[in-house]
Amino acid sequence: MNDLSLFDLTNIAIAGFAAVSAVLLLLAYVALIDVPGKSIYSIASCAALVAALATIEVGHLVYFTGGGQPLAHFYYKLALFMVPPAFYSFGRWAILPTETFRPFQLLHFLPIPALFLLPLKIALPLLFTLGAGYSLWLGNLVYGLRDQRKQFRFEFLYFAVMSVLAVIVLGLGFAIPYVDHDYFYYFYNNAVALGVAIMLVALVGNPNLIGDLTEAARVKYGSSTLREVDVDASLAKLNQVMIDGKAYQNESLSLASLAEAVGLSGHQLSELINTRLGIGFSRYVRECRVNAAKTLLISAPSRSILSISMDTGFRSQSAFYSAFKEATGQSPGDYRRSQTPP
Repeated sequence: MNDLSLFDLTNIAIAGFAAVSAVLLLLAYVALIDVPGKSIYSIASCAALVAALATIEVGHLVYFTGGGQPLAHFYYKLALFMVPPAFYSFGRWAILPTETFRPFQLLHFLPIPALFLLPLKIALPLLFTLGAGYSLWLGNLVYGLRDQRKQFRFEFLYFAVMSVLAVIVLGLGFAIPYVDHDYFYYFYNNAVALGVAIMLVALVGNPNLIGDLTEAARVKYGSSTLREVDVDASLAKLNQVMIDGKAYQNESLSLASLAEAVGLSGHQLSELINTRLGIGFSRYVRECRVNAAKTLLISAPSRSILSISMDTGFRSQSAFYSAFKEATGQSPGDYRRSQTPP
């Protein structure tokens, strides 16, 4: 360990970060993130993707600490060839969970047999071409939701960066036969870590990102669930439950529980909010809470901001500040002062 350069130590830290963070993302997706229609397919695909990425980063860790070339080991190559189909499967089943599984979709896993049938100098460029194609496919799928750009104005940037990163990795894949493999390990290590970091930042900024994308995609690409629903009456009932009944005060309010109170299915309520209000469920709830907080900040000037945040359904004061500033451009305290006569 004493012979390692600062450069190697940095790459070791990056590889460790990527491996651990990928596992944490899997745990968060399985146990914490509420996604309508989450299925065994999306969970299995996420697990396969995380296992492949973690294995790749373990290979990098071994290499940066003086081990042999990762591409000389079968486990590393298998993980490389697992990433594109697992990435595609996760993107598909996470965002389009109601899509029917068809056997031909298993063809996306053909890159794995290619590992055994083609020379590495041919298989790797083809592999990265496929990976870039899947990244661009996912970016295009999300871009198709641009009519909801108010809801996803920052998220589009994340997917754009991911797509650019995939194209750069594609170039690296074609360069593998002609460059020292060291460059590949260093760059790919950083590319994986950057991709994982982007997902972490995106989910910290919007923990309901995947659920919001799922809702919006189902409305955009699926058939309507509101054909037999009196939309105007349902909107009035939603307003009655949320505003008059103050359902927003429940910090554990979920799509399913609100849908039950309104008399709709979760899919119907999700489509109603998306198509008629132009936002996703989580943003709708945040806006209701912020509007209630704005009223209390003015009508109850002696109440503390912490008390108001708790009374309007926010789990923490930091979450309240973040949502309030996003909606108004001001902190709660600044808003109260700006609305109070001198």
